[in-house]
Amino acid sequence: MSLDLNLNPTLLPQLGLNPKQDEAVKYFAGPLLILAGAGTGKTKTLTSKIALLIASGISPSRVLAITFTNKAAQEMLHRVGKLVPYSGGMWIHTFHALGARILRQHGRLIGIKQDFVIYDDDDQKKLIGLAMEELGFEAEKNKASMYLSIISRAKDDLLDAQSYLINAQATDDPARLKAAQIYHRYQKKLNEAGAMDFGDLIVRTVELLNEKEEIRSYFQENFQYILVDEYQDTNHAQYVLVKTLSAKHKNLCVVGDPDQSVYGWRGADIRNIMEFEKDFPDAFTVVLEENYRSTARILHAANELIKHNRNRRPKNLWTKADHGDPPEVLEYQNENDEARGIVDEVKHLTGRGSFTYNDIAVFYRTNAQSRSFEEACRRARIPYRLIGSVRFYDRKEVKDVLAYLKLLVNPGDTISLLRVVNTPARGVGKTALDRVMAYSRQKEMPLYDALLSAEQVPDITNTARRGIKEFLDLLEGVKSDLFSATPSAMLANILEKSGYWKMTEDLAEKEPQESLARLGNLQELVNAVKDFEEHCARDGAAPTLHKYLEEVMLSSQVDKLNTDTHAITLMTVHLAKGLEFPAVFVTGLEENLFPINAANASEEDLEEERRLAYVGMTRARQRLFLTWANTRRVYGTTYPNLGSRFIFESKVAKETATRSGEEDVQVLASYTPPPSIPRVGKGRKVMHPVHGPGRVVDQIGSGELAKVTVVFDSGVRQTFMLKYAPLQPI
Repeated sequence: MSLDLNLNPTLLPQLGLNPKQDEAVKYFAGPLLILAGAGTGKTKTLTSKIALLIASGISPSRVLAITFTNKAAQEMLHRVGKLVPYSGGMWIHTFHALGARILRQHGRLIGIKQDFVIYDDDDQKKLIGLAMEELGFEAEKNKASMYLSIISRAKDDLLDAQSYLINAQATDDPARLKAAQIYHRYQKKLNEAGAMDFGDLIVRTVELLNEKEEIRSYFQENFQYILVDEYQDTNHAQYVLVKTLSAKHKNLCVVGDPDQSVYGWRGADIRNIMEFEKDFPDAFTVVLEENYRSTARILHAANELIKHNRNRRPKNLWTKADHGDPPEVLEYQNENDEARGIVDEVKHLTGRGSFTYNDIAVFYRTNAQSRSFEEACRRARIPYRLIGSVRFYDRKEVKDVLAYLKLLVNPGDTISLLRVVNTPARGVGKTALDRVMAYSRQKEMPLYDALLSAEQVPDITNTARRGIKEFLDLLEGVKSDLFSATPSAMLANILEKSGYWKMTEDLAEKEPQESLARLGNLQELVNAVKDFEEHCARDGAAPTLHKYLEEVMLSSQVDKLNTDTHAITLMTVHLAKGLEFPAVFVTGLEENLFPINAANASEEDLEEERRLAYVGMTRARQRLFLTWANTRRVYGTTYPNLGSRFIFESKVAKETATRSGEEDVQVLASYTPPPSIPRVGKGRKVMHPVHGPGRVVDQIGSGELAKVTVVFDSGVRQTFMLKYAPLQPI
């Protein structure tokens, strides 16, 4: 316990902490690692720790808490407010929101304008496309997503464009050299547009702290206590930011679970949490293992699965709750049968009154798998909400109007300008725009300034010039109210004066349903801005357009998860992280799908896939179903499947029997896979716990990758991955 902190004794008894949580909450003697298993009350522990600090006399403004979603940040603020009365001032942000706040305040010291806009993935891909065009790589524009990923990972590693180029030159790899060129041009255009991407919000903040000693000293002194949630998901840039900010007081508390590190593909570095005690040799570690979410049988299955990972910290979740129903493995013939079978299970669960639609979630490994579940739900008239499809703020009409609003804040925003300069149509076609862009490059001026000089641009029509003037007059007219009108008033002005609302209404003559949907989305945008203004009023903050746009850009897909309407939830397992449901279906558990690309995956990749399955399983409170299909159609071709190794490793693997017609899935038997690969070559007689005796008729591969086909005496023919097959030689 910190020697300079007198803990308030009256709050602790009210918190209702278990002994390990209590130990973590009261420790303030330096670096603290809280290894918090799934469902062990990490949010309660974090908020209790923050509340205890404030109750013990620490100013809220001296506390920094970092989360990974806005939803988590809001929940933390709400919980702290219920525990201790305080007037605000605490820094509870996502990493990106923290970077944006610091850069808005002090970024000018390293040449960043205060009115910078934030580009989302779609904006970034378009800007990369423009960079590729300028570099003569237009034929490869379909690879913009790939280059965006390369650039994002470079920024996660704190490699700016010049550093990446130096590394590429050292390897003399043509592909990396091309990526370096694109990165350099993309960053140049990003800077010219007065825009930041998500990586910049961290990279430039680290740059600011490194280069400006007075700013670094200010924040290091100010943040007396720093707490970081989901530390296993931090990348290198975030790690450096946290280490820099905590360097003076060293009161750094990180909370996380290596077993739930599932974002390696987007830059997360599990070493940050695994090596925390090396980074901070005087760190104290508390392990939270008592689970308050799931039944004992669900936890047993999850524990059995995850212990197959080597790169982890030993941990065994347990609960005082009932054993509960055993997890079930359901096998289907194909993906459509799987979807229909799950819908039948949903009917069964809800029909008995034990569960509502809101209680049930279906998880899958890839977005493409959602189609069969959506169709099955529609046919069965079961309402569903699809998380991870086109977000509200990603819909065309919403992005169009937001582009107008971004231009009011920052006219240099190239991508927003290109998006709406001719939307609605003003006669400013592609040819005219290409010539204006060429003029801006020739004169080395921003695109907006080139539009202002449209009279000097050669070879564009008078119609285009009139359209450009109309567009600029519109922006300048509305922009005059930027500092006096509310965001909702600015939005109403844009919708009316741009002609966008009328254009959408006019669409009704040709496509009435589409027009209705778009008008509904525009009206919902108006509602969203008004909600934002009301939220600001409750917090006593000014509702600026800058702040609204930043909030929109930094929102995540699960921040707005709406459970007001009764519907089952469909989502990828990655998006399920941080959520929980009474009943969960983890689907598509087949080799090469989940784990994905199993045949070619490294051990590191397989461990991340196993962690992902573990995350899916530990979202379930009462009922857990693991499902797979014998065959699945991929790009129009049907392929046979093997059940995922994760099913067998969880020790709940069970065979199923089905009847023709409607799926009637019965769980027949349970077994544990043998500890070593059985020696059963071609021609060998084997015994299966459900199908009985049979003979191996074919074998492909060897060792851990060996697959065998068995014809059983019953006539059933089945293919198994030998390592995980419940086969014993006779």
